[in-house]
Amino acid sequence: MNKEEIQRELALRALAKRDFYTFVKLKWARYNLAPFMDSWHIAYLCKILECTLPSAGGDLITRLMINMPPSYGKTEIVARCFIAWALGLDRARKFFYISYSDDLCRKIANQVRDLMKSKFYAQVFCEPLEFLQDNAQEFVLREGGGLFVTTLKSALTGFHAHQILIDDPIKVSEMSSKSAVKAVNSNFKESVLSRLQDNQSNITILMQRLGLNDLCGFLLSPREFESEQISAWRVVKLQALNTHEDLYTCKDFSYTRPPNTPLFQARHNVVELENMRLQMGNDEFCAQYLQEPLATSGGYFEEGFYKNVFLHELGDYNVYIFVDNAMSLKESADNRAIIVVGVENYKQSVRYCVLDCYCGVWDEETTISYILQAKQAYPRAKTYIESEGGGLVLHRLTLAQLVRFNEALKAKGQAPLEENMICYTPSRKVSKVSKIKALRPYYNTGFLVFSHACQNQEQLKKELFSFNPDRPYKQDDCIDALASALAHSDVIPPPKPTEPKFSPRYQLKRTWRI
Repeated sequence: MNKEEIQRELALRALAKRDFYTFVKLKWARYNLAPFMDSWHIAYLCKILECTLPSAGGDLITRLMINMPPSYGKTEIVARCFIAWALGLDRARKFFYISYSDDLCRKIANQVRDLMKSKFYAQVFCEPLEFLQDNAQEFVLREGGGLFVTTLKSALTGFHAHQILIDDPIKVSEMSSKSAVKAVNSNFKESVLSRLQDNQSNITILMQRLGLNDLCGFLLSPREFESEQISAWRVVKLQALNTHEDLYTCKDFSYTRPPNTPLFQARHNVVELENMRLQMGNDEFCAQYLQEPLATSGGYFEEGFYKNVFLHELGDYNVYIFVDNAMSLKESADNRAIIVVGVENYKQSVRYCVLDCYCGVWDEETTISYILQAKQAYPRAKTYIESEGGGLVLHRLTLAQLVRFNEALKAKGQAPLEENMICYTPSRKVSKVSKIKALRPYYNTGFLVFSHACQNQEQLKKELFSFNPDRPYKQDDCIDALASALAHSDVIPPPKPTEPKFSPRYQLKRTWRI
């Protein structure tokens, strides 16, 4: 390197030391050795985070709440980069990093430690590092600063920090568990607030919104906190797609975002975001990508996406019968439901069609009669009976009745019904609510349709349109049976026909004519 290049390099390193955004870009170029997907929102986040440090200048932020979509760089910026950069400026600064998983927390601690021990880091922060304590859960520098990682599933005791970074404190799948949500919110209120080192210490919460009762909703609720405590939070809401023009300013940063502009064009454009809305459903999309959780009663399945088809519109399809048994015979009990589903190959994917639906509060004898009726109407269908709720007994009794039914058919000169009945135990790892929620991507995109000839469609619509994951409706057995069909590994379409290869009977051979 010549003298000019050396001066340029030293100036770049000095800039990376005092400017967090430059540090992030330089890290990707020299440490990650990967192209950096730049965006204005990353530069804005860097400026906001600088304001959480007393030594960085600007208005000090002690309570910061950043809501942005998943996989848009939040963990990279806040955890992997910011902690290391801030410790380079102040090696006495103590950090807590809190997330939903112990494994993720330890992984972040290792990545921050590896970065601080790298040659790249030594080029920006030249003073040598000395680690007094260095393990999977924490490291401590000779000056007293360092990093401790944990989750909000257990209370924080014995440690105080200048900065507490909370990155997605709860899994998306755990939001349906009231006990898990309550544990996270309670531990924050009882433990996190008392773990700060002084009045200039900072709490930064970085997460996608998951519901009205998630941690951000809890901290901004007037029922839980006084107005002065709520107003202390600086809330930064970064929507994947905005409806109005927005102005973002911080220190010397200013950006005007036009309406209907994707937040991270390199990640998702407008068309991709709309497709994601259809696949996820409006509720989840509004919460996780627009940071505006909705309070809904029903409405999880929108009426506009309900689609009927005629049987002649279907191609070659396999047929399956799924039986959802009831726990009791009381009038207030769940329905017994029998769903007939056809599965076909459709547009390079799989389409499910509800061919028929039988439901009612029946005794076992009536239930068996409807099962046999469905089998007679769809003779090539395989029948699956859920073992819970007396399903084992129902399966055994149906087999016995099938023998008598076939004898009656034989006396009439009709073909007997095939047995083809399986009693199965549903997976306990997936809840009923989660199974039903999994229907929506198929429903919204036209890969779950309903035959015009299907019986009891009013009941199906009633259950679909009143379904609310937060307050599950008791009588949802028809869509529960349907969800079981789509989730079962045996429910597949016929194999795609292979195109015959042309093999002429006589092949002409090229010869030279002389």
